[in-house]
Amino acid sequence: MRHELRSRRSWLAILLYIASTVYITYLAFQHDLDPVTWNALFWILIIFISMFAASGSFAGREGEMLYIYTLVSPRKFIMARLLYNGIFMLLVSIAAYIGYSFFAGNPVGNIVLFMASMLLAVWGISSLLTMAFAISGKGGGGFTLMAVISFPLLVPLLITAQHVSSISMQAGGDNYVGSLAALFALDAIIAALCYLLFPYLWRD
Repeated sequence: MRHELRSRRSWLAILLYIASTVYITYLAFQHDLDPVTWNALFWILIIFISMFAASGSFAGREGEMLYIYTLVSPRKFIMARLLYNGIFMLLVSIAAYIGYSFFAGNPVGNIVLFMASMLLAVWGISSLLTMAFAISGKGGGGFTLMAVISFPLLVPLLITAQHVSSISMQAGGDNYVGSLAALFALDAIIAALCYLLFPYLWRD
């Protein structure tokens, strides 16, 4: 965390990206957003922010990684990286939600349910993209390889998260327990894959 916090440019770049995207949404719709459109645009914003944030985890850091590899085991390293990226993305997503609500309105009725879905979804997206960028960086495939690797798990994660968040906008919506459990299960699967597969990538 101390190492990452020294790089303030990434924080400022992401905050600038959030502010500009949210403001463009405001200029385009002028608060005239129905809940379905609001929900879709919010998750589009989150996925692009996540890609932007996770892309800096390994890109251009070969020298730093070689040094870190001599200090800790691969499993400790990837768990620490997932923890940091998860916390970082959660804070960024909360900032995006606040700004988005201020400019585009807030149709969310059940804020606790919405935050639970955002927490689980952001954590899963962050973990998945972190591992995908690690693999694509080693393979030299860039964003193309990253998209191919992350697509099979990213789509069900986003669909489930969007479903839960849409329920949070409905008065009296209560069919969300199964979807939250599915989000939690996807997060656990992604974390387990990272924990099991990263040592082989590290060895290479």
